[in-house]
Amino acid sequence: MSQIRTTSLALVLLSLLVFPLSGCGDRNSQADLNPSTGKHSDPAWLPTGHTIAVQDHGYACTECHGDDLSGGISRVACTTCHLGNQQQVHPLKWGQYAYALHSQFVKENGSTSCAVASCHGTDLNGVAGSGPSCSSCHLGGPTSAHPQEWNKDIISLHAGYIGTYPASSCATAVCHGTDLKGAFLSGPGCTTCHPDFK
Repeated sequence: MSQIRTTSLALVLLSLLVFPLSGCGDRNSQADLNPSTGKHSDPAWLPTGHTIAVQDHGYACTECHGDDLSGGISRVACTTCHLGNQQQVHPLKWGQYAYALHSQFVKENGSTSCAVASCHGTDLNGVAGSGPSCSSCHLGGPTSAHPQEWNKDIISLHAGYIGTYPASSCATAVCHGTDLKGAFLSGPGCTTCHPDFK
């Protein structure tokens, strides 16, 4: 075989190997990453940006975060933030009763895992599009559902509160029920102590 044919054949084979690779390195149009840092660059990525991306093209997450989303080459697992699983932010056993079951979790683990910039805020004052402020339900701060002074004598002090504020402030689905007849796993109904309450 002549040297020209060998060289030509080698060039053809080389071009067949190199040509398909010429597209590598182009930016993926669905990537939500900054190619120079390899990180998500949108300032609103957490909490809402990644939620939208997962709903739109979540399959693309597995390239970096692994087939089971346990970290992959990014070394960031979904469960770093999500306490339940890749889709569930809170522990799975909470189900629809997060309002009632989060109390025991905070007693056992503290509020550190809640005080995250993309969850309930580092100061627990809430994050738009994510977790509400603790004080939106807890009148006495993150660890007290009722006003702090009630901790001394809730029985006598709640009457003065109702005298000052409307009973509707207690009538929420997660406190004493919208009809004040109690909320499952949470506050008792007014009729528990006040049988004539209407």
